[in-house]
Amino acid sequence: MRCFVAVDLTEELRPKIIELQEQLPDDVKLVEPENLHFTLKFLGEVSDEVLAEVSSRLRAVASQFTPFDARIHGAGVFPSIDYVRVIWLGCTDLFNLQTAVENALAPLFKKEKPAPHLTIARVRSAVHRNGIKDFINRNKAIEIGKMRVSAIKLKKSILTKQGPIYEDVKTFDLA
Repeated sequence: MRCFVAVDLTEELRPKIIELQEQLPDDVKLVEPENLHFTLKFLGEVSDEVLAEVSSRLRAVASQFTPFDARIHGAGVFPSIDYVRVIWLGCTDLFNLQTAVENALAPLFKKEKPAPHLTIARVRSAVHRNGIKDFINRNKAIEIGKMRVSAIKLKKSILTKQGPIYEDVKTFDLA
């Protein structure tokens, strides 16, 4: 099963994100509103045996945190402004939680540097590079709002021709 660890975007903030997405050039692939989330860790294909260990480790991480507010702010890109593949919004308040997830899963998966973000679009070509740069410059200090983080989720990703479908596998409530 293809899996990742995530924090869902709250419904209250979804319309603000959609409004922001509408400012992007037509040839970028927008993340569907129902798929907007913060990925804490992409796991890839995971066996049932490994999934049980992941669940145990995520339960332990969730028990170390109490619910908290996270502020979504500032647009950015990966990997660089001159070669954009992903357009995102930041959420530095998720750094400690993402770091804890990374550390807990490090024995099972490749460790990565935490960079809490909400992907809002993927870029297919450099046709509208200047439009994307303008969008980032206009929105690098944007304030979207705050949301309450009260759980982390283990999700599965089903790839289809119409795009990915995400389903919750398990939810781990923060202590």
